[in-house]
Parts: sequence; structure tokens; C-alpha cells
Amino acid sequence: MGRRRRFPAEALVFLAIWPWLATAGDAGRLDSRLSGGGPVTVRLSPFAKPREIPKTLDGMRRLTGDDFLCVERGDCLVAGDLGPGEYEYLVDGVLDYCSAALRRVFFNRDSGAGKKVSIFVFRDYASYEAGLRRFIGMEPISPYGHYGHLQKYIVINYETGPGTLVHELIHSLMSEDFPEAPIWIAEGLASLYEQCRAEGDVLKGDDNWRLPELKEALANGSLVSLSRLLAMSPADFRDNRESLNYAEARYFCKYLEEMGALPRIYQDFRRRPEKDPAGILFVANTLGKPFEAIEADWRRWLRFQYWRE
Repeated sequence: MGRRRRFPAEALVFLAIWPWLATAGDAGRLDSRLSGGGPVTVRLSPFAKPREIPKTLDGMRRLTGDDFLCVERGDCLVAGDLGPGEYEYLVDGVLDYCSAALRRVFFNRDSGAGKKVSIFVFRDYASYEAGLRRFIGMEPISPYGHYGHLQKYIVINYETGPGTLVHELIHSLMSEDFPEAPIWIAEGLASLYEQCRAEGDVLKGDDNWRLPELKEALANGSLVSLSRLLAMSPADFRDNRESLNYAEARYFCKYLEEMGALPRIYQDFRRRPEKDPAGILFVANTLGKPFEAIEADWRRWLRFQYWRE
């Protein structure tokens, strides 16, 4: 890739998961989050066995061949079939900048140091579908991408935007830093920074495509209570309200970020998760008020910030 360029931080304002470009039929078939369906499951190709994911640069190059650019960045191995300019932006910009910013604020323990994460970036859906079959031995479980916990790999469809990488990168970092994290903070934090901007050397979440569903639920009274959301198991979170649960978790994390409390809550919670597995007490203690009052404040914040006639 040649000499590494300094990444212009202001460009992060464009860091987003772009609207999915496939047909409605494809979206409904591949990702239950888009249709409000149930949890997704891994579907291996009938003709393929699960692959062993390479953890060296030479191994990635042998697996992906000449059509993919491959590079090593810290704990990440990145293979992509993007053009050189897009690839450089993704690696030297999005990955380097966001990884450093996230580690600085949240994931600052050494628990995952030295454990390689293999990242596959596919230029569009056709390449993504073919690459999953060829390199991983599975069918798509989402049109965006996913993080494979056991073998520590990330796959993304770049057509959905560079924010997909940040979302899955957070899952990768948190799996080592805070493996006990409940799903609300795991998906809330990952969703928060799937669209973000740079402020100095930190990231700030911006509004994204999850907001309209949240506003509608706020208006019609269909939001679950925050105490119920925070106590959800992964199965409950991914029920037929999954899309709305993602939106609620994201915008609760955004509220905590705007209150200046999100990093402290995450770090305190990470150190002592056995004290409160749902995190309700950590939120209440950090904000200095009962959780019922926090929920009332959050709902008022939502209305003042986001209500539009």
C-alpha cells in the first residue's frame, strides 16, 4: 500500500452503515433484523466443511489469492478485494483510527493482546456471498457481516459501508476485554459507533437508520422499559422485537455518551460484572440517581432531541 497517510479525522463523519442495496426479498431472506424476525443462525454450505481461518499474513495471502490485497495492522490481518484507494482508506483510516480511539477509551486492558483477528472485506454482496462460501465454508447470516467468536474473524460486505467494520470490530475487542458483557451493552456500543464522527482523538456516535423505528415506538408507547432491556438474555433480545431492541440499546448508549458517563460505566461494569450482571446498578451509581429516574430522563431526552412533527 506504500507509505501510510495520516487519516483526516473529519472524514469520519461519513462513517456509516449505508442503506442495504439488495432487493427486499434478499434482505428479508438473509437478515432477520431488517424484517423484525427471529434470531439468525449460522448456515454452513452443504458442500463445505468449516474452514480454519489463517492467523498469519502469508496464510491469508495463500487463502485469498492474487485478487485480494492483504496487510497486517497490529493484531489485525486484513484481506480485501477493494480497489487500492478504498482499501487504503479502510485500513489506514477506518481500522487504524477507530481501533486506536476505541482502545483508548474502552478496551484498554491487555487481555486480547497478541490474538490475531482475521478480517475479510468484500467489495459487494456477490463477492461477499462467494467469499463466505470459499473462505469460511458458510452461507451469509446477514447482508452486512458478522464476527466469528471462536476463530476470531470478521467478514463484511463493504457495500453496506465502512461502519460495518467498526460494529464488528467492537464485538471482537469486547469478546476479549469484557466477555461477560450483557447483550444490551455489546450491541448498544457496537451499534453506536457504526455511524460516528471524530472529536479530537475520540469517537462520537451520530444518528443513523435505527432512529425512525425508535421514534415510532416512543410515540406509540411500544418501547420496553430500560430495566427490562438491560436484563434481557441474548435470546430475548433477538426475539421478534430484535430491530427495536437494537435501536433502544443504541440510543441508551448514546444518551450515556452525551451525559459523559459511558466510558466510566463500561469500565466499572467490566471490572465487577458479578456485582450486577445487568449493569443497572452501575448506571444508577454513575449517574447518581435511581434507575427509574434515569429512564424518565432518557425518555425526555429522546423526545426533546429527536421528536419531529
